[in-house]
Amino acid sequence: MQRIAPKDNDSFLGQGKVILNGSRILTFEPHPSGLWIAEAAPIYSPNFPCMKTAPLCNQIQDLFVDGLMQKPATTPVGLQPGWWYYDLAHQRIFLSQDPAGHTVELGATPGAFYGTAKNVQIRGIIVEKYATHAQQGAVGDLKEGSSWNVDKVEVRWNHGAGVELGPGSILTNSWVHHNGQLGIAMTGADGKVIGNEIAWNNYAGFEIGWEAGGSKFWATTNLLVQSNYVHDNQGPGLWSDYDNVDTIYDHNTVTHNLNEGIKYEISYRATIRNNIVKDNGNIPTVWLWNAQIELQSSSGSLIDDNIVEVPEGGGNGIALINQKRGVGSEGTWAAVNDRVYNNTITFLGPGGRSGFVDDTGGNTARGDSFDANHYILKVGSASATHWDWFTGMDWTGFQSKGQEGQGTCCN
Repeated sequence: MQRIAPKDNDSFLGQGKVILNGSRILTFEPHPSGLWIAEAAPIYSPNFPCMKTAPLCNQIQDLFVDGLMQKPATTPVGLQPGWWYYDLAHQRIFLSQDPAGHTVELGATPGAFYGTAKNVQIRGIIVEKYATHAQQGAVGDLKEGSSWNVDKVEVRWNHGAGVELGPGSILTNSWVHHNGQLGIAMTGADGKVIGNEIAWNNYAGFEIGWEAGGSKFWATTNLLVQSNYVHDNQGPGLWSDYDNVDTIYDHNTVTHNLNEGIKYEISYRATIRNNIVKDNGNIPTVWLWNAQIELQSSSGSLIDDNIVEVPEGGGNGIALINQKRGVGSEGTWAAVNDRVYNNTITFLGPGGRSGFVDDTGGNTARGDSFDANHYILKVGSASATHWDWFTGMDWTGFQSKGQEGQGTCCN
């Protein structure tokens, strides 16, 4: 139940196995219903959007038995092993099995490190089981501090986000996994995310289109995201959303995330280069959503030298999507002057597309181009509809739109 507000220039350096644990241990007694109960005052959260399959995503206190997370139930009736019920009105927790001889923990602390301090260093520490609200990090809280250096940390089983950092901050060599809403988030200028593993986040089931999954970068400038392994998140893998400028995504491996692999939304001038992006969005997909690499109403970007693999069951390749999204710090958000060059794109199944789509009614792809990309089709031929230029088309049709003059297809 530690909660730390660093001062400027503080360092927290773990030696050996150092764990900050945000839970408290509960004591149970038998109940006439045949269940076991413990008294526990709840911590309430604002109501953020939940997936339909996870109506209790805003119940931010998670329960663990011998370190294993239990699933929250909406009723104590028929409660099964591995599940628990929180009677918030009477401040009681119910289990179906006698917990005697087991350690039962309940998330009870909002976060481990928080506040506005500058130049904080955190290294070699495990941070787990904090009752963090959505959009708040167990490390970094509301992203208020600046120039934090977080290295070799493991951040796990926290209900909201794992790590949220402010301007000038660096996250390196860390393992951020099994957090309830989001793995990492960052805002401000000159941030760096290098050499981390970000995996299995959004276990609580927050609504993906709102904010959930591997990461979310908001209003950044000169952000570098490099050499990370981002996989198996319930949502996008790497996601920049809202007024990001001059982002570099380089040499990341992004695979098996539920939705997009790399998603750059209503922002400016991304360089997405030398990444391996595959098996993302492997669900039934409409339009050009759930692409391996997806630019949404973002301009002046270069997508080059990536290895992209579209799964057999759903998803898309490289997508430029233009919509009416408003105006940001450098003008109208629009998919203009974006270049997709020298990527290798493999379609494993009969579906999936790459190209440009627009629902503004203008049908204008200003300065956008696909060229020198190599396409591999594991099923079918160049006559299949694997491309989009305002509408679906085959390889010949795509080239007739002035695209892929130096491109190759299809082996």
